[in-house]
Amino acid sequence: LRRHVVRLVTSQDPQAALAAELAFAHELADLADELTLDGFRTWLDVATKGDGTPVTEVDQAVERALRAAIHERFPDHAVLGEEDGHTGDVDVPTWVIDPIDGTRSFITGNPSYATLIALCDAEGERVGVVSAPALGLRWDGRRGGPAHCGEREIRVSDVDRLDQAQVTFGDLVSFDEIGRPDIIPALVATTVRQRAYGDFHGFCLVAEGAMDVCAEAIASRWDFAACKAVVEAAGGRFTTFDGRATADGGSGVATNGRLHAEVLAITGPRA
Repeated sequence: LRRHVVRLVTSQDPQAALAAELAFAHELADLADELTLDGFRTWLDVATKGDGTPVTEVDQAVERALRAAIHERFPDHAVLGEEDGHTGDVDVPTWVIDPIDGTRSFITGNPSYATLIALCDAEGERVGVVSAPALGLRWDGRRGGPAHCGEREIRVSDVDRLDQAQVTFGDLVSFDEIGRPDIIPALVATTVRQRAYGDFHGFCLVAEGAMDVCAEAIASRWDFAACKAVVEAAGGRFTTFDGRATADGGSGVATNGRLHAEVLAITGPRA
């Protein structure tokens, strides 16, 4: 994984500002990786939150550490995190963080977990980093591109027919929970191959061009923001099931862009 030295940018150059913000997001990811790897495959005190999902002391420690680092570097920015909610003003740049995406994987010793970090403004996601240290993988992207996996620049696939596409899904039960169990069989019937890469992983594989479509029925802004930034930086599209270009939560579908209209014809409102 790359290490980054961050310098404050006084220039008004938008690209220089994005580069500095992305470098700082990597610095945050380095901090998170140290904490999560230190707790991975150890005995953990697991609690259950009000929504029924698990949380560990590591989730909480990572979010506290990232919030402190953000406040020190950008005291005027807001933070939205899974564990401690929103702090700061509502009309300022906002860091959206999921300290551990895939907490159930983390708890059970499955290396498929990641820390998700995005900086957002009124126009959407400025930068995003998805760091999966137990897999030895890190993805990043900034507005307008490029996107990377490690040092390698990545792009979405050029598949332009849904019957030649590979699709991945999140939690299958969640499609029933939103009243759309029809989406899974429809996508299975119209694509060449189907796999289940949960949480962050499916979206990042779309950004890499290793998958062509990823659909997640229920998730929150902190689950989507960094992934959306990476997918879009890699040339793809990320919307809700009904086509809204937002990571604000609910449903999310990412494609290589060429297939997006066909996929939305399946995931969108039923006639």
